[in-house]
Amino acid sequence: FLDRDGTINKYAGFITAPEQLVLEEGASEAIKLINKLGYLTIVVTNQPQVARGDVSIDDLRAIHNKLETDLGKDGAYIDAIYFCPHHPDKGFPGEREELKIECDCRKPAIGLLLKAKERFNIDLSRSWFIGDTTRDIQTGLNAGCKTVFLTSGNDEPIIRFPEATPDYRCKSLKEAVETIIKNGC
Repeated sequence: FLDRDGTINKYAGFITAPEQLVLEEGASEAIKLINKLGYLTIVVTNQPQVARGDVSIDDLRAIHNKLETDLGKDGAYIDAIYFCPHHPDKGFPGEREELKIECDCRKPAIGLLLKAKERFNIDLSRSWFIGDTTRDIQTGLNAGCKTVFLTSGNDEPIIRFPEATPDYRCKSLKEAVETIIKNGC
């Protein structure tokens, strides 16, 4: 399981257009290595800008199409992308009221991982969650996954989920995948 922003693509705040998405250096190589080893590559991402009214579902699909196209140009692919469009906080101009809810899919909740588990018959205890925030690590821990924290992505303070202790800390997605392989996982 991979987070999107700050993990696969460069963290750029809320991405609202495909041209804002730029792959992290080495991300394609890392995902291609996951593909080559026969493991699933599943993206799990919070996209609250949908609930805020900053981007439509169709716009988000176009952003994800760009992500998959850019990876594909390098010979890498993603098996599935799961996203949470919700956000519990209200008060944004243009927000979509029906998406301003508490849900079971917004990380660190594990609803999206459970959907992937059901669809792909995944053993979460043998899975990894790689992300650049403590929210990502807490999500992995909540699902019973092993975790890798990327130190080069988002600037989110570590204090948001201070109890979220990852199995490994790495500088990039490529280093994370190499570390998992090197340790026989």
